Amino acid sequence: MMPAYGGADDVYISQNRFWGSRAISRLAQLSAMFADLDYYKIPDLIGMHPLGVTELAFEELQRSGLPPPSLVVATGRGLALTWRHDPVPGAVLPKWKLCQDFIFEALKNLGADSSAKDATRVFRLVGSRNSKSGTVVEAIWEDPEDVIWDFGDLADEILPLSRKELEERRASKGQKQDKFSSKDSKRASKSQDNVEKRFTITTLALSRLSDLQLLLKLRGLDKLPPNRRDPWMFAAGASMAYLVEPDSLERELIQLGKDYAGWSEAETRSRMYAVISRAQDAGAGETVEWSGQQRDPRYRLTNQRIIEDLSITPDEERHLETIISKDTKRRRDRERKRQERRARGAKPRDEYLAQASEKRSAAQQLYSQGMSFRKIGEQLGISHTQAKRIISSHSPQS
Repeated sequence: MMPAYGGADDVYISQNRFWGSRAISRLAQLSAMFADLDYYKIPDLIGMHPLGVTELAFEELQRSGLPPPSLVVATGRGLALTWRHDPVPGAVLPKWKLCQDFIFEALKNLGADSSAKDATRVFRLVGSRNSKSGTVVEAIWEDPEDVIWDFGDLADEILPLSRKELEERRASKGQKQDKFSSKDSKRASKSQDNVEKRFTITTLALSRLSDLQLLLKLRGLDKLPPNRRDPWMFAAGASMAYLVEPDSLERELIQLGKDYAGWSEAETRSRMYAVISRAQDAGAGETVEWSGQQRDPRYRLTNQRIIEDLSITPDEERHLETIISKDTKRRRDRERKRQERRARGAKPRDEYLAQASEKRSAAQQLYSQGMSFRKIGEQLGISHTQAKRIISSHSPQS
């Protein structure tokens, strides 16, 4: 509670930290996961005491194999549950968002608000007054040990497969798996592929948004020039649609348009209508046909299209993480594999050839002195068959 706001009407506080305005594009750190239970909308729960709903929430969490929250707040008409964790950078947003989805699924029968899952959500401040219900917002349960989770540990408790379990699964892929215990089986009910796909989509979206912001810095721009606003905002908006809930996307894009394009709210709504509309359709469960299959209607841009639309040069690509051409990706893959070989002890080609030449010369010299292939191998640290092959392949033909 903040004493200065005690008893004040309708005071809200963010759970996470931002650079300036509260927007995903300005996300600085994530500090908590949460759920907003509008249990007053559930007929069987209307009129129930908040402590009774809290008990039901704890039962649902336990049934789903999820940990209890750090704090439960009675907001006047509902409950706000918070899981505190150590501050982590915005780069982990995709994993954080996936955790939020699992918390929501566990509590949706108690009125969990599907639109209150994004990182920009605010909750009523303890000690303030809810003007709609006329009641004071109060904390009704707190973790007695006041534990602040390590983010990775909390994510491992929530997600179907922990980091260690995923590594073990990947290592034994294609081999017969041991049966899960009843609890583990329930937590692993979603396939590994489904979890990784969801995680990858949001990771790609966040990385692209970061690249787009970096591109402006590389070009020395604070705001987009008039002839470059639409393609940049379209690419950024298409990415943003995978990072926030559909009902928050318009607000996020209005802030993005103000920050980077200098657009008014009306101009952003007009120019980004298609992006917003498709996200809302996705939120409503609608699909579109694509290559004979039904899929999410949100835009899926290719890197090549973004590169062409924004005229990204090869030199600019060198600084970007995700928005890169196939040629740049191949070059990076080759370099990564080269570094991996070096880490395993492999020598650069020129060094390897130089050492091989030295061994050939030494082997031939020892052979000319009458030494056997076995002795030559022992002295040079190679097998006697290798010594024989080296000498035979470089002996003059008779």
